[in-house]
Amino acid sequence: MTTISAADIDKVAEEASAYHHPHFTGASVGRFNRLVFTFRPFTGAEEEPERPLYSWKDESLTPASRAFIDAQYDEGIHLWREAAYAAALKQATNGAASLWDTYTRARATMDELFTSLDSKPDTHWRATVSQLVAAQGKALDAAITWDRKGLEISTVDDNFLYSDLSRADTYKAVAVDASEWVIGSRYDYEAFRGGPLAREVQKRIDAQREHLRTVATLSGDRHQA
Repeated sequence: MTTISAADIDKVAEEASAYHHPHFTGASVGRFNRLVFTFRPFTGAEEEPERPLYSWKDESLTPASRAFIDAQYDEGIHLWREAAYAAALKQATNGAASLWDTYTRARATMDELFTSLDSKPDTHWRATVSQLVAAQGKALDAAITWDRKGLEISTVDDNFLYSDLSRADTYKAVAVDASEWVIGSRYDYEAFRGGPLAREVQKRIDAQREHLRTVATLSGDRHQA
């Protein structure tokens, strides 16, 4: 039942009173006589609302009151899942901004050192390459650390993948800006593959080292790479 008249709602709500969810606070008639339910706020820490299926065996209930109960739990489940997603996401993203900042700084240092090699005199080449190798290690470590957080966040997102909730709205609700973060699906973090950000950084490191080997070979100094 999605519609009801204002004259019937109090009667139907009273008939269904034994089966109201504990968070249910009332129902009213909205636009086009559609039911509008109100609930005490869910935190997501509660048990997910379960439909009282035994109500269908209660002969004291009318078809209208049974439909009222069903519609009430539809809305209650939706609100609980919304709250549960937000609570889980808030916990999963705790500390994520700091980890991402650590990664971006490490990645920037690595890329800046690599770019600077084009203008370094030969006497500074080996020292800069040594600094670059160290920076590459730090960038990769930071990416691996981020991927562990990314998996935690991705798991929350995937747990709510088939709900009618909007990821963008949920991130906004918990005041998280993930627009620049690298977060794959749960399957992107399978152990044999490594995390998506670590794979990206390793690919960049491999390209940098291949370039260094090529320069070293062409310049006749095989020890520089």
